[in-house]
Parts: sequence; C-alpha cells; structure tokens
Amino acid sequence: MQNYLTMNNFELALVILLAICWALSMILNARSGLRKAREENMQPVTDLQQRVNTLQTQLQSMESRLLEMERRSDIYGDKMTLVLRSQLSILSHLVNGNSVDKLRQSLQEINEYLVNR
Repeated sequence: MQNYLTMNNFELALVILLAICWALSMILNARSGLRKAREENMQPVTDLQQRVNTLQTQLQSMESRLLEMERRSDIYGDKMTLVLRSQLSILSHLVNGNSVDKLRQSLQEINEYLVNR
C-alpha cells in the first residue's frame, strides 16, 4: 500500500483548497459589488418612482377637490341666478312702477325652487 499523504501531496492539496477558497471569495465579492452598484444605479429610478407616486396621489386629491368645487358651484350658481332674477324684478318694478307680473313670476320661481329643493 502506497502512502499518498506525503508532504508534497499535502502542500499541493492545501494550495488547491486555498485557491478554491480564494476563487469562491472573489466570486462572492464580485457578486456583492455588482449588487451594490446596481442598487446605487437604481436609486435615482426608485426616488423618481416614489416622487411620481406622491404626485399621482396629490393629483387625485386635487381632482376630487376640483369636482367637489364644480358641484358646489353648480348648486350656488342656480341659487345665485334665482337671487339675481328676483333682484332684477324688484329693480324693474321700482323703475317702471307697474312690473307686478315680473314680480309674480319671480315669486313663483322662488317658491318652485324652494319646494323642489
């Protein structure tokens, strides 16, 4: 039986083992470095995506507020039109003196509006 475990074979095995460990370490370090570089390169994109998401939520909030304001303006617009018509009828009566028909019509419109409200 031959003795395979000589000093030269042991040194060769140790060098091979160290070379394998070194190569594995280099591969893992390179992989880690590439991952870190990729994350650093992706950081502006990630920041931009967060900014876009923030702006989208703000835009949706503004759109809902704008729709609410438009709805309110329609309601107030109808009320304001009714008030202005009644004031016009009163002014017309004061100027002309016998615009009772316009006053009656304005009174009827106001009553209809208040009933339908």
